[in-house]
Amino acid sequence: MGKRNRAALLPTNIPQLQNLIKRDPLSYKEEFLQQLRHFESSRAIFELKPEEHSTDFQDLINFIAQVSPCYPEETKEFPDQIITLLSKHYQILDAELRRTMVQALVLLRNREMISSTSLLSLFFTLFRCRDKILRDILYNHIVNDIKVSNQKAKNNKLNKTLQGFMYTMLTSAEGAAGTGSENAIAAKRSLDVCIELYRKNIWNDAKTVNVIAHACFSPVTKIMVTALQFFLGNNEDGDESEDEDELPDIKAMQHKQNVSKKTKSKAKQMEKMVATLKKKSKAKKRAETFNFSALHLLNDPQGFTEKLYTHLSSSRERHEVQLMLMNLISRISGIHKLTVLAFYPYLQKRLQPTQKDVTQIIAITAQSSHDLVPPDVIEPLIQTLANNFVTEHCAAEVMAAGLNGIREIVSRCPLAMDATLLQDLTEYKNHRDKGVMMASRSLIGLFREINPELLKKKDRGRSAAMNMRNIKPSMYGESNNDADLEGLQLLAENAGEGGEEGEDNWDGWEEASEDEDEEDGEGWINVSDDEADLNIKLSDDENSGSEDEDGNKKPKAKRLTVNKERRLKKKGMLPKDDDSETVMKEEDEETKAKRLQMEAERKEKLAAAQLLATTKILTPADFAKIESLKLAKQADQKLNPTRAGSGKRPAPTDENRAEGEVSIGSIIGPRKKAKQDYAERMESIKNGREGREKFGSRKGSTERGSTTNKEKAKGKNFMMIAHKREVREKKKMSLREKQIQLHAHIKKQKMMK
Repeated sequence: MGKRNRAALLPTNIPQLQNLIKRDPLSYKEEFLQQLRHFESSRAIFELKPEEHSTDFQDLINFIAQVSPCYPEETKEFPDQIITLLSKHYQILDAELRRTMVQALVLLRNREMISSTSLLSLFFTLFRCRDKILRDILYNHIVNDIKVSNQKAKNNKLNKTLQGFMYTMLTSAEGAAGTGSENAIAAKRSLDVCIELYRKNIWNDAKTVNVIAHACFSPVTKIMVTALQFFLGNNEDGDESEDEDELPDIKAMQHKQNVSKKTKSKAKQMEKMVATLKKKSKAKKRAETFNFSALHLLNDPQGFTEKLYTHLSSSRERHEVQLMLMNLISRISGIHKLTVLAFYPYLQKRLQPTQKDVTQIIAITAQSSHDLVPPDVIEPLIQTLANNFVTEHCAAEVMAAGLNGIREIVSRCPLAMDATLLQDLTEYKNHRDKGVMMASRSLIGLFREINPELLKKKDRGRSAAMNMRNIKPSMYGESNNDADLEGLQLLAENAGEGGEEGEDNWDGWEEASEDEDEEDGEGWINVSDDEADLNIKLSDDENSGSEDEDGNKKPKAKRLTVNKERRLKKKGMLPKDDDSETVMKEEDEETKAKRLQMEAERKEKLAAAQLLATTKILTPADFAKIESLKLAKQADQKLNPTRAGSGKRPAPTDENRAEGEVSIGSIIGPRKKAKQDYAERMESIKNGREGREKFGSRKGSTERGSTTNKEKAKGKNFMMIAHKREVREKKKMSLREKQIQLHAHIKKQKMMK
């Protein structure tokens, strides 16, 4: 009787029938076919009025999708029927019914009953629906499905089909009226899928990057901003940092398991954590995969950059979007060393202290500068920065930003700096503000390395003046072969071909040399304070003498010709050659020999590197060794800065920054800590009081600072308390009194318990 009742209720109780079919498909095949026929009739009725919501039809779709693996022959047309319904009526369908159809298709796809190509093309079309929950479901399935399809090997056929479809979706949004239109919503979601797949290292090819690059010119601001953020952001390291934070603490779990009660659930949890750690350690040992930045995969960087600039100059977007466009143009120009000459006057107009986000614009200007840009184009930018920022009427922060910006630009395009302007900027090395002083000194340190001739003699330093003969600034368009052969020189030295340099002793070294004096026909002498009335014509660079701490000018060395020097010596106005205290010491033979030996060693190393480059084919192991040697040399220079130069703080470099990026912090520089207001001071005071004992009286508190006198007496020596009355009376007590006292003590203890 029970079985008959259950069979009678099965046509109306679909969840129970679904459970029974999954347990025994053969026994309930007739009931399933009955429900399948009911679905066919309901579908025919539904197509007449697709906008109406039908709960029965929704339950039937869900039921057949769940049990379709049990009857694959009978349900082989079911996925195509659902796809046809969605393709025709997806705009007017009820939101809940449409969601049920999509989830049924996802279930069938996970069971390998539908091909990925037909389903994903439909899902991209469904992005046009105004249903945020549905778009999230579609987005997650598309990303996961493409990830699974490319897990074992790259599915190029599927990838090319979907990439072409995404490009079509992006182009369909070009005629969109606004961000709320259906095509714009679908294009935005398709772009999100592309970016997510690139970030997950699934679609990291040039075609994906160029599809995203096309979105940078979209009339829809939201799509354009998403594409710009992709090219400007660092998306490759997002998952790694999240995974490192979620690693379990295995030692804490082991200690907890040892001291607490041991259960099966805790043991399983421990095993799961150990397996996770093993998986992470295997992933770290796996060979590292190197991916090019998205900016390197652009098909036509020059054309793309020029098109971006045209879009920027004619756009009426808000200021933040224009900044992103400028940042991307400068980043691509710096990486690929492109020349967009109209971009630099555009930046020059915005280099004003009152301009919004001017520090970011200065960083953008530095990013777009490189050695292939004509110096005549960069020089007006430097002059504008110097005139608008590095003046005494500007604030100290503005001056520091201007000097740091000039340093970043000149480090990329050294030929754009004029000697007169540089010597004017280096006068701020003794400025009262620390930020300005450090910015000026960093400029001096930079030119000591790249072109010390532009500096004043007093600013060159000993090592820069010594290496002036070896440092030859490259002309415009000239490549530096010595820099290209640096890695080969290190490899040759390590192989024993070039010989390593020892520690050089520079004691007794002087800047002036005998050879230079003989070649020029003139020498350097000192003029004492007594010859103040001596009228000597000097060059512009040497008119101004250095000042001491009191502000008085110090005597400066004057440069005289040999004939004038002889005439003045005859008249007695200058000391003769035998007075060695006032005449500058010439270079001795030992120092000259060391200098010549250094030059010979340098030439020998360069010749060994050139020989290695022309006679040996470098293997990947050689390149890895070169990289390790370069890192070791950089570490050695940081630990021992005196070996590399003057022993002072080295000039700032871009080693720790992203490729082609100039950080705003390097433009702003170090800043003095601002004075706190009342609210900030009170907040810091309250933070300092946390965890500290409350100040005040402890009267009434349960905690006691010391023991009572009675408790202290129990620990004293008997001879210290033998004279007390209580002790003397205790000795005189009778046996009866002692019994009474003992019974009273026992009774009191029982009452206390």
